[in-house]
Amino acid sequence: MTVARTHGRTDAQWVRCLFRASVRLCVGASLLSCTDPRARPVAPLIQIAFGPSYKLTSPGAIIGSLYMYDVDGLRDLRMSLVSSDTLLDGDSLIFLTGAEELTRPIHWTAPAGVATGTQVTLVARVTDFAGFVAVDSVKLTVQDSVASLR
Repeated sequence: MTVARTHGRTDAQWVRCLFRASVRLCVGASLLSCTDPRARPVAPLIQIAFGPSYKLTSPGAIIGSLYMYDVDGLRDLRMSLVSSDTLLDGDSLIFLTGAEELTRPIHWTAPAGVATGTQVTLVARVTDFAGFVAVDSVKLTVQDSVASLR
């Protein structure tokens, strides 16, 4: 009766067989659970872009675009703009509607008097509803200035 119930295997052989089967099951389950590329929460995506022929002048406009994406929904956007001579300083906070994907224009005005060669740093920071933050920044250099033409 014992031989028929265990199919000719000892208790130690059954334990090894069950252990191997459970290891195979765990490995198989872990491989299947890692196939989703966004299964774990990740930070949003943010990209600042300017046209290939864009040239910063003073006075002039700082015109570009901002692309943002997150599957959890975008909560807010904070942008700041600072020049190395601190003549140009700006900050903006925009609350978003929770959309997954947005493209927004960037439009700031550079005042007259910012010297040629001055570095201007634009920083964009986006937060999603899961609380993750992503930042992108760009450094621009004033190429032409009314003050430098005198």
